[in-house]
Amino acid sequence: MKQHPQYRNLLQFDLLNQVKEITHFSTTRSGGVSNGTYASFNMGNFSDDNPINIYENRQILARMFYMEMDQFIIPHQTHSTRVLSVDDAFLALDHAAAIETMYGVDATITSKKGIFLCATTADCIPIILYDKKREAIAAIHAGWKGTVGRIVEKTIGEMSRHYHSSPADLIAGIGPGISQARYEVGDELIDTFVREGFDLSDGAVAFRKNPSSKWHLDLKEINRQELLRLGVAGENIEKSDLCTFEREELFFSARRQTEHSGRMLTGIMIK
Repeated sequence: MKQHPQYRNLLQFDLLNQVKEITHFSTTRSGGVSNGTYASFNMGNFSDDNPINIYENRQILARMFYMEMDQFIIPHQTHSTRVLSVDDAFLALDHAAAIETMYGVDATITSKKGIFLCATTADCIPIILYDKKREAIAAIHAGWKGTVGRIVEKTIGEMSRHYHSSPADLIAGIGPGISQARYEVGDELIDTFVREGFDLSDGAVAFRKNPSSKWHLDLKEINRQELLRLGVAGENIEKSDLCTFEREELFFSARRQTEHSGRMLTGIMIK
């Protein structure tokens, strides 16, 4: 990933930058109006930050793209595997009904133009997809619960059902998230992944330094392997190596900051 050519506080995937039909972004923590541990570009509505600051931060983002904030679809994520199709019926809802519909949604898909689909993260893994043949997109929030629940597979399945998408036509960006070196987990979580059919025998996905130490899990690599398993070509996947825990100057981190963490936003739109 590299800085947006115009806005230094946004990041973009090299791979998706080659696609003229879409635009996309990942925010960093700089360029906003929030203070303290939420300084400064906090996008998280469900943090304890001042709602007025979050509103202004989102307005700043919208203005960067000469858009209105209601053109950004930002679900209320709950670490579920629910996928929402942003279609004419959804877009016809009033504001209150749309907010209610987006509760418990952790992935969105659409073929509509001029709408940013967004995922909110602060260590979890944001994943965006583009179907270059059918011109459809997806934004996915993949924490460990979503990953073990195979949210990537369910999202691609919904893209296939709604738009006849094929994994062979997908381009994927796996955004900034916590690195394997910083993501320590207990035996019970490893057991959950194994029970759900994930192969963690490869040290690139899960390791521990000695039998008495914590496991280290690589959520980015697990999701990359899921994309490969589903039929997305390896050359069509870009995985960010940026760690939200380690890069304090760039990112918020829920694990580093506990409950006093802001949130980043990753979005994709068909022009």
